[in-house]
Amino acid sequence: MGRPVYLGKAYINWCEKCNVPLIGDSCALHGKEGVFRLNITPPGDLRFAFERDIELIRSIFREHYGVDVGELFDGKVILLNKTPGEDDSYEIILDGYVFGWIRFDPLELRWKPGLKVEGATALWKRFGKAMKKWIVIDEGAIEPILNGSNLLPVGIIEAEQSIKRNDDVILVSQAGEVIATGIAKKDYEALASRERGTGVKVRRQRSINYREGRKATMEDVLRANSIELERKVMEARRFMRKVSTRYSDLPIAVAFSGGKDSLAVLGLALEEFGDEGFTVFFNNTGIEFPETLEYVEKLRKELEPRGIKFVVADAGDAFWRAIHVFSPPGRDYRWCCKVTKLGPITLSIKENYPKGVLMFVGQRKYESIKRFKQPRVWKNPWVPNETGASPIFHWRALEVWLYILSRELPYNPLYERGFDRIGCFLCPSASLAEIYTLKEEKPELWAKWEGELKRWQKRFGMPDEWITYGFWRWKKLSKGEKAIARELGVDIPEERSWEPVRYTVEKTETGFVTRFNTVVNLKRIGEVAPILGEVKEGENYIRAGDVIFRPDGAYTDDPNEAIQAYYLVKRAYECVGCGVCVGKCPEGALSIEERSRKIVVNPELCTHCRECMDVCPLLKIKNPEEGSQL
Repeated sequence: MGRPVYLGKAYINWCEKCNVPLIGDSCALHGKEGVFRLNITPPGDLRFAFERDIELIRSIFREHYGVDVGELFDGKVILLNKTPGEDDSYEIILDGYVFGWIRFDPLELRWKPGLKVEGATALWKRFGKAMKKWIVIDEGAIEPILNGSNLLPVGIIEAEQSIKRNDDVILVSQAGEVIATGIAKKDYEALASRERGTGVKVRRQRSINYREGRKATMEDVLRANSIELERKVMEARRFMRKVSTRYSDLPIAVAFSGGKDSLAVLGLALEEFGDEGFTVFFNNTGIEFPETLEYVEKLRKELEPRGIKFVVADAGDAFWRAIHVFSPPGRDYRWCCKVTKLGPITLSIKENYPKGVLMFVGQRKYESIKRFKQPRVWKNPWVPNETGASPIFHWRALEVWLYILSRELPYNPLYERGFDRIGCFLCPSASLAEIYTLKEEKPELWAKWEGELKRWQKRFGMPDEWITYGFWRWKKLSKGEKAIARELGVDIPEERSWEPVRYTVEKTETGFVTRFNTVVNLKRIGEVAPILGEVKEGENYIRAGDVIFRPDGAYTDDPNEAIQAYYLVKRAYECVGCGVCVGKCPEGALSIEERSRKIVVNPELCTHCRECMDVCPLLKIKNPEEGSQL
């Protein structure tokens, strides 16, 4: 469920004199003097903590340890590093060390904290026994623990009374030195009574680098990183200029989602191409946050007077229409991207730039292993009239934010409300933590989506946990989700299926017959029949190439064409008007009928090449490997 470790070891450089993180190996003020490397969990896509993040961390630690860590954070630069895990998990970094972490427990549906030895030391020095979850250990237990042993209850001198099994705890020597951190394997009563067995499962920590640094501001961070940041900016701008020269026949555009990465690319484009003008493409999926729509509109009003053109690819209510055909989307079933993004953007490009466009996209290799493997310039098979390029492909989130802050670019206000990613509010790729943030911050949006999920829950015969624990986010449950279902003791089918149009192929003495679970509507089939071949209509039948459609089924001599007949009926009946096939058609033979919002084919232009079959989400999305680059 968490992001994989795919970029090798990760680290961040730190200037001890400024007490700030560095994106290069030297400080603009102090050079390499006092610069050290801090190892962090890969992939190392760090970002700055917002005020809301600090509030969340304070509440989580206060509930568990009984003290306010805000006293330690005050006036410090705090970084968050998203790490792989069952759900959202963040390392907390300050003063050049990893303080600890917070993670969202997918079983208990709440955030839990943990401490590294450095963080435990900071808390113990400040609060001592006024904090909770501490255990004082016998001097004879120290060496075995440091050598990798767990703590047995016999080695306990004193323990704080609120400790419960599986709590994060800190181990302190009688002299008041923090020795280690770990997980309690017994409640306080069992620890105090020296019950046999493991008392604390101790975490191994190879090195301890506790330090107390000076206070620092974001201005200090920007000054210390100014040289390296400008180097990265110039590299990105050179890349943009080089690519635009290579594709000089294509107009320049920026794909803008309303998120930080696309904002950085927009800023770079303004710096590099501002005087020449370019186009901003915004894709309104119909399931955007209201704040994002307001934010984009505000930017449009600011930039259009500067000669920047805005094009909005509007999906309208496509998602809400399509869900009746596809069922809820999933991480392994992302039909929503094809219907609400790729189709509308393809049609918008075709309308505004029929010969194609060079689209600069805020795509970064740290976001997923799929993007890590992708080239920096690419052709999207789903959007044939677009050449994509990513100027910030090698940037970490930290560098993106440094750039935004250095240019004082206005960013989406949702970031300050606890949202780590900006996109569709009901994205199946969202973590449970993000879903519960949505519930808290935008209850009206969650209520709308929950109401839809409840209809599908009833249709599929799922238990309430299907919604509560986010199982709806998979068409076929992952290994981790199946484990969670077992832990909860609930019966969730391993795979759900929804096929409005179903078929069987029968072999007969004269060939093959494709039967459907519905009567074949010849009028509708006639609107798309040219896709399969030359069309001939007769009394109560339509011939399309080698297939004859009758009300009771499709007849052909070729078993492959029998399957193609099913595909055609499926497309005819279930089409949601996404427009992906319209953009793909080399002859311009396909269009979306305004009233029905379904495809129709111009028989005079159609050459029966069937390229539209290769991109239709109804047919291709069944393969979970199919993905989106947009």
